[in-house]
Amino acid sequence: MSTIATPNQKLLVGVPANSSERVLVNHPTQSATAIDGWKSVLFGSPFLAVGLFIEAAALDYVGGSKHAPNWLIGLVGFFFFAAGAFFVIHGLRGVIRKTKYNSEARQYPHQLWLCDYHWHREGFAFSTFNSMLQRFVAAVVWNAFLTPFFWIGLTQRGAWVFSIFAGLFALIGLVFWYRWGQMLAELLRYGNSFLDYNTFPFFLGSSVSARLRAPNHLSDLDELTLTLRCVQERYITSGSGRNRSTTVVCFELYGDSKTFSRDQLAAYSNQNIPIEFPLPDSQLTTSLASTPPTYWEIEANGKSSRVNLQAFFLVPVYKAA
Repeated sequence: MSTIATPNQKLLVGVPANSSERVLVNHPTQSATAIDGWKSVLFGSPFLAVGLFIEAAALDYVGGSKHAPNWLIGLVGFFFFAAGAFFVIHGLRGVIRKTKYNSEARQYPHQLWLCDYHWHREGFAFSTFNSMLQRFVAAVVWNAFLTPFFWIGLTQRGAWVFSIFAGLFALIGLVFWYRWGQMLAELLRYGNSFLDYNTFPFFLGSSVSARLRAPNHLSDLDELTLTLRCVQERYITSGSGRNRSTTVVCFELYGDSKTFSRDQLAAYSNQNIPIEFPLPDSQLTTSLASTPPTYWEIEANGKSSRVNLQAFFLVPVYKAA
């Protein structure tokens, strides 16, 4: 569940401890990384080139002595290539998307929802399967990254410290597998989720009216909390020198929530759960095409003694023309 950070947690993510801003912890982001556009392309290109060179060496297209088996050299090359390809593709997609947005925004200056995001007028689907798959890939990549360190520690004389290092980080990696197991259990129990919009879009100063399709095994939930919030993502830089890093941090600009008890949920078994939230007229509008973006969402968080439920639905909230 997304939670509001304490002052100490704010300090950890680069926000002053005395700040009144509400930082969302463990909140999924729309930003894939804290670098965009041509900067991302330039940042990723060297990694892409190094990865290709290492792969060529592993396949014997490049001469020279080798101190590791080809499969290990190829694995290291893949890490560099995959990282570089990610940043290059991410940057190019961002450039294309921004160009397209600017062109369409000039055509529809008073209907930005037509170009800001690929909305579906009927509603928004949250794929628990995709979230589960992402966590599985993260766990596999984490363990694959440690493979070279294990190989060095187990095969090279006096390099046992590498095995200890890899072993400790492999234990930390159990967190990835635990979170993957949680999401897999949620998928098997509740399936994917869908939020139906009663109108499209929603305007500041009016209200959000929607219906949450009742998940499978709704009777498992002891309570269900629905939270409407406006989220603004920011690129926060902390540290200095070699310890300097930039991360994507989510800030809650506005929030409102409603909780359904077990008895109230019983009335909606195999039906749609109605949702109605008033919207303020002084908040920011949705801007998913921006980098970093600002957006509105509804989070569904169900508590159960068996498996908890969590889903996030984007909602199109804009200013009226």
